[in-house]
Amino acid sequence: MAFGSRISQVTLVLGFLAVIFGVPAWQVVVEMGQQRPVQATDVFRDAPTVKNLRNFEQTLEDNWWGQDSIRPLMQEGLFLSLRDTGAKALKGRDGWMFYKPGVQYLIEQDRTEVEPSDSIWAAPPTGQTHRDSVVRAIVAYRDQLRQRNIELLVVPVPSKASVYPDMLTRRFAGHSGEFRSPTEDLIEELRQQGVPVVQLFEVFRRARQTDSVSGSCESYYLADDTHWTPQGAAVAARAVAESLHRLGWNSQAPLSYTTEEVRVWRRGDLLDMISIPALSERCPAEEVHCERVLDPLVGPMVPQPDARDGRFKNDHLIDTPMESSVLLLGDSFSRIYQCAEPASLGEVVKSESAEELDTAERLTETDGETDATNVLTAERTKRMLPGSAGFPSLLAYELKSPVDYVVSDGGAATDVRQRLSVDGEILENKSVVIWEFAERDASYGKDGWKDVPLPPEM
Repeated sequence: MAFGSRISQVTLVLGFLAVIFGVPAWQVVVEMGQQRPVQATDVFRDAPTVKNLRNFEQTLEDNWWGQDSIRPLMQEGLFLSLRDTGAKALKGRDGWMFYKPGVQYLIEQDRTEVEPSDSIWAAPPTGQTHRDSVVRAIVAYRDQLRQRNIELLVVPVPSKASVYPDMLTRRFAGHSGEFRSPTEDLIEELRQQGVPVVQLFEVFRRARQTDSVSGSCESYYLADDTHWTPQGAAVAARAVAESLHRLGWNSQAPLSYTTEEVRVWRRGDLLDMISIPALSERCPAEEVHCERVLDPLVGPMVPQPDARDGRFKNDHLIDTPMESSVLLLGDSFSRIYQCAEPASLGEVVKSESAEELDTAERLTETDGETDATNVLTAERTKRMLPGSAGFPSLLAYELKSPVDYVVSDGGAATDVRQRLSVDGEILENKSVVIWEFAERDASYGKDGWKDVPLPPEM
């Protein structure tokens, strides 16, 4: 028995060594076979600083030979056997899924900033936290806008786990209203600095409490997606509109927008993040009911393929364009249901509506050209629809006034301001800038919240 035990131990050790040394050895063989530089030697080409070593590690991970072949199969095996959803997702209750980095942000303490360093030693903390950097960046941008008589309204969007902690863990079952996100401390600090902020955390708590009393089954976030439902976007739009009116903003010439119901089949983006082959086929698409907002003159407010950022999207279709005094800077929470997105996430429920098909044709592109055939069959569109049913259009509906917007997936902290900084025309005639960003962005610190100047005045 002792001999058999020793054989087993040796086998385990040899197997472990084979994995440890076999993977990098095969990586070298693959790179040499493809006549590419051997990346393992990069570690000797640069100074062994913290930054260089992290870049080296990331490069090895990104270029691993099994990235697209072995890893998905391993993840699929772990998912089927242990229900492990990988590094990007967490499995919640009743089929719900959550974005793991977003949940980590909620449970980790606000981290202290560390100065970038070329030293081989890690730089000591500066004493300033990530939240301090976010507050500083927002206050500085508020001050820049005020110099041009433009007000700033900040809208941190709660993550799904902040609104539905009870769907993440049973510990909050019946006590979801007691959970407090660290972003609420950020909101308080911004208000102390005189920055107007919309407290959507309280808005969603009240909405869920009201639904609980009335027996409503309304859901404000998608079950297997990081984003809100159209109903959640509508709740946020109403809250932002109310805040603008309290700040004294009023539409000069109110418009009577109308709405129509549009249905889409949608597969959550978390399923794509898990990268498990055929997982989408195992998880049924969710039918989502949207309220598309229609302009009284030109119908759905959707961007043209060649439309530039930050202009009322239908001003090219009418003789007297409507000038918007409101500019929205946002991320994917402002893009969803409003602008084009990958077809892998879903499709439009087939409709015979001529107006809907016309809108779909304008939104759907294939290699830069309109693919009307795919739109008419509604089987495999290049771009997700419906359009004009997202946060920007819903906000316009509540304000009875057009809303210009610049959106960038994952780029609300800095990227949208950089895009604005090179086009001064976007700020023409603006009286309010609404800055929407996902609450997890507060974890980026100063590296993600850079100083960005306003564009030169026109």
